[in-house]
Amino acid sequence: MAPALVLRDGRVWDGVSAEARPADVVCADGLVREVAEPGTARAGADDISVDLAGATVLPGLVDSHVHLVWDGSTDPVAHVAQDGEQLTAVRAAEHARAYLPAGITTVRDLGGDWDIAITLAAAVDRGHLDGPAIVAAGQTVIMTGGHDPFWGIPCDGPDAVVRGVRGQVAKGAGVIKTAATGGVYGRSHGEEVGASELTYEELAALAGEAHRRGRRVAAHALGEDGVRNAVRAGIDTVEHGVFLAEDVVEEMVRRGTVLCPTAEVYRRMADGRAPGYAVRKAREVVEAHRRSVALAIEAGVAVIAGTDAGAPGMAHPSLVDEITTLRDYGLSPLQALKAATSAAADALGMPGAGRVRPGSPADLVLVDGDPFADPGLLRSPWGVVRRQSLRWT
Repeated sequence: MAPALVLRDGRVWDGVSAEARPADVVCADGLVREVAEPGTARAGADDISVDLAGATVLPGLVDSHVHLVWDGSTDPVAHVAQDGEQLTAVRAAEHARAYLPAGITTVRDLGGDWDIAITLAAAVDRGHLDGPAIVAAGQTVIMTGGHDPFWGIPCDGPDAVVRGVRGQVAKGAGVIKTAATGGVYGRSHGEEVGASELTYEELAALAGEAHRRGRRVAAHALGEDGVRNAVRAGIDTVEHGVFLAEDVVEEMVRRGTVLCPTAEVYRRMADGRAPGYAVRKAREVVEAHRRSVALAIEAGVAVIAGTDAGAPGMAHPSLVDEITTLRDYGLSPLQALKAATSAAADALGMPGAGRVRPGSPADLVLVDGDPFADPGLLRSPWGVVRRQSLRWT
C-alpha cells in the first residue's frame, strides 16, 4: 500500500463552494480520505507530509474538448496526413504528457485519426503512459460528406448511426462524438457553418443507442437548426453552439443539456491562425458566438470549459485561456472555475470528480494566491497531485 499524502495548512476550494477555507487534506488509496480542520490531520511514520503554508488546493482541472492527434499549428490536418499513423501516435502521447504539469488531470478527446486517443486512454489506465485520465471518443459518427471528414465514420440513416455507435463502443470509446452541423475548420469547400448534417431522426437513434450502452454523446453543433435537432434528440453536450436561439436555450435548461462553447479557438482562428477559408468563417461567427454564450449563461445553461486544443492556434494545453475567455463572455469567477472542475466532471459522467471531498479522486492542483481573483495563477501550479502522487512542477 502506498504511503498516504498529507497536505497541511492549505486553503482548500472543494470545487463547489463560493470560497476556499483553511484545511488539511489527506489522500490515500488514490482518493481523498479526509478534509480536516487545519493542523488536525495525522500522518503515519511512512506517510508523506507537505506543509502548504497557506497555498490554495483545488480539484484537478478538466479540459472537456481536446484533439490529442492535432498539434495546434495553422493546419493540423495537413501535419497528420504528412506524419502518418505511427508518428502521429507518438506526437499525441507527447501532447497528453503536457497536461499534468499544467494541473489538468482529465481531458475529453472528441475526435482523432485511427482511434489513437482510445489507445492512449487505455495506456494511461494501465500505467504505460504518464498523463491525465482520457475520456476518448475515437472517430466521429457523421453523415457522408459531413464535418470531421478526416476521422469521420460515414453513417446515413438511423440503422447506420446505431452501427457506428456500436462500433466505437466495441473499440473502447468512453464517449460518442457526432456532427450535427458543418463547422469552421474542416473542409475548404462544400461545408457551411450553419448547415444541418445528421437529421433529427439520425441523432435521436444515435443518442438512444449511446445511452443504452452507457455512453454520453457530444455533438458538434454550430447552426441553429442543427443545435435544435441535437438538443431535441437528447444529446448530452452541445459543442461550440455558435448560433443559439432563445427557444433552444430554454430547451437546454429544461433538459439539462450542457454547453461546451470552445470560445477562445474561434477568436484565434479569426486572428489568422488557420487556413484562409477557416479564418474567413471564424471572423463571421465570433460575435454571434459571444452573444450565444452570453444568452446561455443568462438563461442558466450549464457551461463547461473545453479548448479544442490541437485545433488551429490552440496549443496543448490552453485551458487557462479558455477559462479567461469564458469569464469575459459572462461567467462569474466561481462559475468559470466550476466549468473546469466539478461542472465538467458531472458533464463527463464522472460523479465525485472535480471536487475535494472524502471519496473524490486524489487529483489536485496546488497554487499560490487566489485563483478566483487571478485565474492566471493556474498557468504555473507549483504542485499537481494525480491519484495521490505529488509532482513538483
